[in-house]
Amino acid sequence: MQSMTGLLLAVACCATAYAGTDGQPDISGVWSNALLTPDDERWRIEDLACARSGCSLAGFKYLQSLLQDPENDDRTVKELFYEMREYEQERNKDLLTPVGLKKQAQYDPAQGAALDCTPEGDSLRHQITAPVPMAIEQYDDSVVFRYEYWNAVRTVYLDGRTLPPDAPHTRLGHSTGYYEGDTLVVETTHVIPNVISVPGRGALAPDPDTRFVERYTYHEDNGRLDLELAIIDPVHFRRPYENQRSFLPEPDWELEEFVCEAITGEY
Repeated sequence: MQSMTGLLLAVACCATAYAGTDGQPDISGVWSNALLTPDDERWRIEDLACARSGCSLAGFKYLQSLLQDPENDDRTVKELFYEMREYEQERNKDLLTPVGLKKQAQYDPAQGAALDCTPEGDSLRHQITAPVPMAIEQYDDSVVFRYEYWNAVRTVYLDGRTLPPDAPHTRLGHSTGYYEGDTLVVETTHVIPNVISVPGRGALAPDPDTRFVERYTYHEDNGRLDLELAIIDPVHFRRPYENQRSFLPEPDWELEEFVCEAITGEY
């Protein structure tokens, strides 16, 4: 497969390099997830347990609490995982609004993301959490995310710029961000409402005014990068629809050219 080294160099030549000042975390480089490197000893049990099917942020934290409780020392991880799933199911009973429930019931699997092996119908949520490598480049006025999935590129502007209300919506939207200690906070608007999966059976397309808020927190002790993703859409969700994923640095990796071969258009 063709590497993206040339593309990375071309972009680096045209921007001001990130200086890592003011105690901001240096999160530049290529990142893997637990599906790609399950044998890495830095992964937590909860990372591995949630890697394949994903966990909500609340479910992930609940599983952590179960694992840390000495009263559960004699229980298997599988038992704790299924208890967490029951907790998620109960908690999500009231997540969807009446409009969200109606759209979920009307969902047709033929609307599934990228059935034709093109990115146009795939959601921003799927792009962010896809279990393939990503690379991060930091500059003084922006952060660039390069995803192996769909070979997509997102720019997060740190200079406070805004878009006019009538700006067009795109698949990856318009992203702005800022640093909050060891956390990079990203807010994205103007996203095309492509279908996303929701708790329970089915899926729905978010409202065009939906906001996506990502919080990337760097842990210097083990190099892990934790993502908390909140989808804020009051039309369809009574509270933010939250997701979680963690990453580990892979300094010797390069992104490869993504080729969609699956019939479903997924990974």
